[in-house]
Amino acid sequence: MKRYFYLFLFITSINYGQSVFPESVGVVNDFEGIFTEKQKEELAKIIIDFEKQTSNEIAIITLKEIHPTYDDFDKFCLDLSNYYGVGKKENDNGLIIVFSAELRKFRINTGTQTENILTNEICKEEVDKIIPEFKKGNYFEGIKNCLLNLIQKWKE
Repeated sequence: MKRYFYLFLFITSINYGQSVFPESVGVVNDFEGIFTEKQKEELAKIIIDFEKQTSNEIAIITLKEIHPTYDDFDKFCLDLSNYYGVGKKENDNGLIIVFSAELRKFRINTGTQTENILTNEICKEEVDKIIPEFKKGNYFEGIKNCLLNLIQKWKE
């Protein structure tokens, strides 16, 4: 698994290079440029603190577009999650939140062990909660609340 979790860079454009997937730049990968630096730092702190407490890993990814070889956002997100390899391999304890304001799409992917706790039903509830915030353009508030809710449920 590639570990770039403590590197915080601002990416101004998508450059897929040789891969169809953008390279991870940390736990918050804002390829759409939605968040301010302060917001990215706040989200990253929440994620890193949670990982230190539990070893569970989380990544947030925003995308302006998906690679043209894909026509399905969900399939792209699943393959992107596998490419990033978030979660300890032996524990399969990763969680990836992917969304695109431009495409109006949102997806939560979990590792196998994570899914035992954060079930599809729980993830769908969080998606349903976030949609009203996104419709208002409150991307940071929506993502932060979703992240905190998922962490809380993961701890229970």
